[in-house]
Amino acid sequence: MISKETIKKIFSVSCIEEVIGDFISLKKSGLNYRGLSPFSNEKTPSLIVSPIKKIWKDFSSGKGGNIITFLMEHENYTYVESLHYLAKKYDIKIQEEKKNTFFRKKDHENLYLIQDYAKYFFMKQLSETKEGQEKGLIYLMKQRGLNMKIIHQFELGFALSSWTKFTETALKKGFQIQDLKKSGLTGFKRSNHFDCFRKRVMFPIHDLSGRVIGFGGRKIDNSSRSLKYLNSSENDIFQKGKILYGLFQAKKNILKEDLCYLVEGYTDVLSLHQSGIKNVVSSSGTSLTINQILLIKRFTKSIVLFYDGDRSGIQASLRVINMILEQEMDLRILFFSNGEDPDFLAKKYSSSQLREFLGKKSYHFISFKKKIYEKFHQDDPMKKSFLVLNILKSISKIPNLLQRELYIQETSKLFQLRQEVLISELERINKKKKLYKKIDHHQILLNLERNNTLIFLEKELIQLILNYGNKMFKKEGTHTPTTVFEEIFHTFQDYNFRFSLDSHQKIFNKICLQKENIGKNPSFFVKYEKNKKSYSLSQWKRKGIEVSSKEENIDRYLMDILLRYKTQYILKLIQQEIRNFQKEIRREKNQMILKKIMYLTNLKNELNKKLHRYV
Repeated sequence: MISKETIKKIFSVSCIEEVIGDFISLKKSGLNYRGLSPFSNEKTPSLIVSPIKKIWKDFSSGKGGNIITFLMEHENYTYVESLHYLAKKYDIKIQEEKKNTFFRKKDHENLYLIQDYAKYFFMKQLSETKEGQEKGLIYLMKQRGLNMKIIHQFELGFALSSWTKFTETALKKGFQIQDLKKSGLTGFKRSNHFDCFRKRVMFPIHDLSGRVIGFGGRKIDNSSRSLKYLNSSENDIFQKGKILYGLFQAKKNILKEDLCYLVEGYTDVLSLHQSGIKNVVSSSGTSLTINQILLIKRFTKSIVLFYDGDRSGIQASLRVINMILEQEMDLRILFFSNGEDPDFLAKKYSSSQLREFLGKKSYHFISFKKKIYEKFHQDDPMKKSFLVLNILKSISKIPNLLQRELYIQETSKLFQLRQEVLISELERINKKKKLYKKIDHHQILLNLERNNTLIFLEKELIQLILNYGNKMFKKEGTHTPTTVFEEIFHTFQDYNFRFSLDSHQKIFNKICLQKENIGKNPSFFVKYEKNKKSYSLSQWKRKGIEVSSKEENIDRYLMDILLRYKTQYILKLIQQEIRNFQKEIRREKNQMILKKIMYLTNLKNELNKKLHRYV
């Protein structure tokens, strides 16, 4: 959390007319400044900026506020992102209120510095080395048809064939090897470090404020067995499923046109930018995620899928349709019967021709699915019934009732089917969905063990504390009663456990700070019970934790949860030790690791027996 002193300094140093002037043209008008509204199309300036009051007002849209609200409205930043943007602009060092958060932030800054250094290092290798010019530039300019303006705008670079050039140069500059490893740019094997990116064209990936957070590398040696595309490994500042390539460069145009084209690859973004279509982003070659869809939604609700027209591109489009519809997005999909891709089309047409062509080739999801059917299947009634059922399943994902009704009408018209039949089938699909939701609580627990088990169990433990923390019960084989909170607290203390998610640990720490008052004040948890509604709707719900009121068999349920948590936690420790064993080359160290693995495995087996799992 940014300290109050830092926030005050940011507000006092920041110049509102200077910041807003970075985004729109302002002219002096007496004591104030005037400019055209960035939120509406107008010919007469209606936006007023007051340097004395440090506020702005846009009379055409009714929006206004201080410097932070402008960044939140215009750039779609969050409050914290706005503060960081201003701090970077005015060279203000961010101070955190809590010491441990400060050190974590310091680690983040080290990662940002390394990524920034790597960007300039790779750019230099592309333009100033013989290998970079003969291989990297030739690939980008001759094979991909990119000009130097686009190459510079997107800060493209090149990683040399050397195994250690980047790492050794970075170490000489003063960076630490542990930070280089965290950054995903340096690897480590058999006591030797090496560059993760070699013989690749490098695409820096920026966050919303323009900082480099990771890289994508495209190999240029087709004879190599390595992956065609390689992304940075994930770390504290780079999570592939939460970023979009090109969004930093495209966000203003997305806001201006209220439309976002979504493509699959890095070069698709570059080719379209060069052709004049700048409201385009890419999922960086990975499967589209909900977080990426929500990121686009911050800037526009209109999205056009612009994937390759081949079979794999069509399959990728089909996979994400329902995800996008669930988020109430206005979705259009481009369909090309000849299998064209964005890069090919960007080179084939001029900017105006390309826009006209894309307008003619974009369809809503019902027409898109119908065209796929017509391309790959004959007029088979059985296959057509499966197609209609698939379309109805997509319609069932749409939250808006009016939109669902309109899509039912469209389906009826396209397939010449009665609306009553379609509505009846849609109701059957919805009933089936509701049935799946009525699964027993314990069955959900067992299913979720296959994926994200620790995180799920952490939520359960915190939920138990919030609901029943002060509830007394007797453990099997003991005479002294204990409380739900005490049992969880002592288990974590005895085993030296820590929650895997920081957000969960923060909640637990907040409760533990009050543990001395629990015995003295029995109403401690009653306070949470009274405020259950406000917590579930505010603080805890943001963390994904719902506060319920069930307390059937609380003692057995608690012990079951704790046993499962211990098992999963120890399994995680075993996996860590196995990785340590694979990396370690010293024999005596390996023997110690083996003993630890055997001890942990025996402990896990004992816990599994208690859970009636004999392995």
